[in-house]
Amino acid sequence: MGISFKEVSHYYPTSKKKQYTVAFDILNLNINKEGEFVSLVGKTGSGKSTLIQHINGLVLPSKGNVEVCGKTITPNKAKNPKMKEIRKQVGFVFQFPEYQLFEETVLKDIMFAPKNFGQTIEEAKQSALEAAKILKIDNEILEKSPFNLSGGQMRKV
Repeated sequence: MGISFKEVSHYYPTSKKKQYTVAFDILNLNINKEGEFVSLVGKTGSGKSTLIQHINGLVLPSKGNVEVCGKTITPNKAKNPKMKEIRKQVGFVFQFPEYQLFEETVLKDIMFAPKNFGQTIEEAKQSALEAAKILKIDNEILEKSPFNLSGGQMRKV
C-alpha cells in the first residue's frame, strides 16, 4: 500500500475573518510502490512542506482524503486513525538533518526513533544497525560522536 491524495485541498487561515491562503487546491497524487523513494521539489511557498505534513497527519486536509498505508486521514479529526501508527510507516529527511543530532554517539542517535516508537533498547539497537547497513554507514562511525563527523556523514546519519 502506498500514499494517495484524493481531491485534497489545504487552506491556511489569515488574520482577516473568513479569509484564507491556499496552500494547494484539489490535489491528486499516488505513490504506489512499496519501498519507493520520492523527492518533492518546488519553489519556496509552493506547498511542499504542507503536503509532506499531511502524510504524517501533522496537519489535516481542509477538503479531501489522504490515504497512508491503508489508513485514511480526513478533515474530521475525530474520525482519523491513531497517527502514531501512520508515523511508524513514513519517514522524513528534513532540509538540515544534521541540526537534529543530539546523542553522544551515532548509534544512539539512530536508535532514538525506534525507542520513541516503543522498541526495547536491544530492538532499537538492532533496527539502528539494520538502517546503518542499508545506508552503508561504517561500523566504526557508530561509536563516534555525531559532532565529530563530516557534514556529509552527519546528513547521512
